[in-house]
Amino acid sequence: MKVDELPVDERIKRIIHERGIKELYPPQAEALKSSVLEGRNLVLAIPTASGKTLVSEIVMINKLLREGGKAVYLVPLKALAEEKYREFKEWEKLGIRVAATTGDYDSTDEWLGRYDIIVATAEKFDSLLRHSPGWVKDVKLIVADEVHLIGSYDRGATLEMILSHLLGKAQILALSATVGNAEELAEWLEAELVVSDWRPVELRKGVFHLGQLFWEDGRIDRYPENWESLAIDAVKRGKQALVFVNTRRSAEKEAISLSSKISRLLTKPETRGLEELISQIEDNPTTEKLKRALKGGVAFHHAGLSRVERTLIEDAFREGLVKVVTATPTLSAGVNLPSFRVIIRDTKRYAGFGWTDIPVLEIQQMMGRAGRPKYDKVGEAIIVARTEEPKKLMERYIHGKPEKLFSMLANEQAFRSQVLALITNFGVENFRELVEFLERTFYAHQRGDIASLEYKAKNVVYFLIENEFIDMDMEDRFIALPFGKRTSQLYIDPLTAKKFRDAFPMLEENPNPFGVFQLIASTPDMATLTARKRELEDYLDLAYEFEEKLYTNIPYYEDSRFQGFLSQVKTAKVLLDWINEVPEARIYETYNIDPGDLYRILELADWLMYSMIELYRLFSPKKEVLRFLTDLHLRLRHGVREELLELVRLPNIGRKRARALYNAGFRTVEEIASAKPAELLSVEGIGLKVLEGIYRHLGVEDRLGKEKEGKGGRTEKERPKRKTLDDFF
Repeated sequence: MKVDELPVDERIKRIIHERGIKELYPPQAEALKSSVLEGRNLVLAIPTASGKTLVSEIVMINKLLREGGKAVYLVPLKALAEEKYREFKEWEKLGIRVAATTGDYDSTDEWLGRYDIIVATAEKFDSLLRHSPGWVKDVKLIVADEVHLIGSYDRGATLEMILSHLLGKAQILALSATVGNAEELAEWLEAELVVSDWRPVELRKGVFHLGQLFWEDGRIDRYPENWESLAIDAVKRGKQALVFVNTRRSAEKEAISLSSKISRLLTKPETRGLEELISQIEDNPTTEKLKRALKGGVAFHHAGLSRVERTLIEDAFREGLVKVVTATPTLSAGVNLPSFRVIIRDTKRYAGFGWTDIPVLEIQQMMGRAGRPKYDKVGEAIIVARTEEPKKLMERYIHGKPEKLFSMLANEQAFRSQVLALITNFGVENFRELVEFLERTFYAHQRGDIASLEYKAKNVVYFLIENEFIDMDMEDRFIALPFGKRTSQLYIDPLTAKKFRDAFPMLEENPNPFGVFQLIASTPDMATLTARKRELEDYLDLAYEFEEKLYTNIPYYEDSRFQGFLSQVKTAKVLLDWINEVPEARIYETYNIDPGDLYRILELADWLMYSMIELYRLFSPKKEVLRFLTDLHLRLRHGVREELLELVRLPNIGRKRARALYNAGFRTVEEIASAKPAELLSVEGIGLKVLEGIYRHLGVEDRLGKEKEGKGGRTEKERPKRKTLDDFF
């Protein structure tokens, strides 16, 4: 199908032509020949790189130009939200306004009302629905990217409930890789279905075992016995390779190993380019390994790296500077990073109770990264047979069908939160209405067992009434109580809110940072660091040392909660070190964690600390305790001791700049306001732009005088940019 034949606005065709696209791929054409342009729901299940995003763009812009309103594009990851936001900005030529939103779960984000396309993570959009912003009624289309994640244990229920809310109220376009039961999904969404295995780049799939590469068509190629030879061969051909392994440490180890072999294949300009890339990366124990690997044109990619570092690697790989990336499977579901050859070293992973096979759908997602449109005629996806017979891997992963998707409303934590939201934020008035809504879910459609869902819902309602989240009147109508409504708006598990409320009396008697941090770490919303077996004794000693500060009893060794409790203690100690300004490098080394782990914990703790304060406000708060909590929250956000609190309230003054000002003798706002600009500009990290911001905040903009003309040392542009929490997610 030619682009010119599309039954859409000529301006849409013009922009597609400007991208160099004259003809649509077969699955794109099939999708757009359906009734989707007339407003019918569609499930589009096609391989990676087959053009799902372009279909969604055409449908969105066509809808907006014809009908007005808004389109919401849902993604599973913040990095994907940024990627799609950048892609969709091109449509602003037509007057279409694009926005992205991923953080702050306690906001209506009314500013989004000015935009036409809103890119959001599912969790963010779910939280927005709970706040009922005025613009939500204008949503006419919702695009669910990676809709197969409806089968994800931890995230699936959120996506399912969003689609259940909007089913029949807005058009739904669901995008997915091929799944085992796409028909069932389409049936639930009352949608047309387009399924295709077509790819723009031919995909050759095979299994490698001891030097022999068995292709699915029966051909056999021979290489040196080690699988590394496959990556080296790709680079020798002037191509790139992605290697998927099952742990972070494996990704690091294999990257360093490959680096020494691939370095000799690099040109001098590439070596210089890699040195420039290395110079942009800050020093810590994890990045030291990354820099070693990068010297040879290889990088590793996993959640332990900061978002800044991951982005640098992704961009360098796209540019061809990095030749091989070794990654954990998270990359396969993340940003668009295709490669000529994909090597899957591991098909098993540790799942807490032992080694288990990685699902077929995930392996096929990884394989789908092979082949770069516009660059490769063929892509190669190769599974390494390490412990299993090649024939078994061929049957399971290459010839096998991906698993069926199953509703995850059975996840108790997610279900509890969603039932509370239905009652407190979505106007469900009684149990009959609650069940009627649940009958619209994928769970009910798929299993047809509404009785079990009703039974689960009753138990949750009893829990919510017993703990004063909701009440019921004489006519059995639900009454949303302030505690329940605020809990739902804060987007936390009711069990988290209950833990906070139960601890408030002890908190008032003994307000202290360690007790608060252990309380936060004990909630189901917090991802704690694992206390390893060799560390248990140390953290038990620490727990007894801080026993008087805790708001809970230390469990006995035989208690099933024992190891989990010590993991909470470890997490609390990391947070305590952070607010006591322990250097980040020492935190990584002491607790054997990566930068991404630290900032993920800090982001979660920041959200939970804010939620705790908001809930405490509901219960006749004591002023001194509220002040303690708000100060502790600020210390947590910036990682500072108490003496820096006044300074970090200034704009663009964080951990390092505040300490530098304090050590230079500027310890109060008054001292800063009365100081000469030149004196402040001599402090490390304080440049003209920072000082302008401070003076603007203090209402003394004219203080800079001639300093704006260049006096006083380096300008802000010349200084390295300070990382913020947002850089890591």
